Amino acid sequence: MTKPAQCTRLVPYFGGAASVAQHVGRQLAGARYVVVPFAGGMSELLHLLDANTLIVGDLNRHVINLANVVKYDRLRAALVRDLRRVPFHEDALRDAQAVCRRVEAGGFTGDSFEWAKAYFVACWMGRNGTAGTGAEFRSGLSVRTDGNGGDSAGRFRTATESLRAWRRIMPRCNFLVRDAFDLIDEIEDEPENAAYIDAPWPKDGDRYAHPFTEAHQRRLAKALARFQKARVVVRYGDHPLVRELYADPMWHWLEVAGRTANKRKRGSKAEVLIVNGEVRA
Repeated sequence: MTKPAQCTRLVPYFGGAASVAQHVGRQLAGARYVVVPFAGGMSELLHLLDANTLIVGDLNRHVINLANVVKYDRLRAALVRDLRRVPFHEDALRDAQAVCRRVEAGGFTGDSFEWAKAYFVACWMGRNGTAGTGAEFRSGLSVRTDGNGGDSAGRFRTATESLRAWRRIMPRCNFLVRDAFDLIDEIEDEPENAAYIDAPWPKDGDRYAHPFTEAHQRRLAKALARFQKARVVVRYGDHPLVRELYADPMWHWLEVAGRTANKRKRGSKAEVLIVNGEVRA
């Protein structure tokens, strides 16, 4: 029997970058202060071990609350203990989704721990890739229909046990419910500072719970263009709009094997890291 793969995502966020996280870490090596305005599944955080401080923001209050619970040793241990007792079952998923919907509606009367547990269950028991979208609390139970890939119940258990790995990086993180543009505007243009930008991709932006339009894409590129000393790494799928907004001589491109790699035969575009400086091979 093969050993289950170690989970490398806090949650299976739509458009997550687990497959390229190590490349992001290489491009940001040496940065002491890193701002991540689009938290998503947070895979990249595990590869930013040089940073003394990380500012991690997102408008998704659910994922930020989960991260703030996982950050603390006692809460993380209690979360793992409780999740081990949750059966992989449709009723458990529906109950968790109901809690998250009550949070959205302002009718939740529990604490941040119960909320975090519910969101973790909703993400890891629900269908893969719905976290962060408008459908994240309406998904059905993730159940395999063939033998290609791992078992869904096993994936949930692996994700639960893998919460322990986050103790390496979480204490250095500040998790904020904050607009990405506000966080970017606060970054000082200094050599020891850096930003990792994993914004919604063109055409995918309207699938998120907080949509990201072409106007947002243009505003983002303009906001990032001011950095001359601070290192900026941007992750995107290759797209004409991205080519227009992140062009030479300021921006340098590195193609990486990410989530689109196994879809090339169906015409998917390359996945790229775009850097405002030297690209590290």
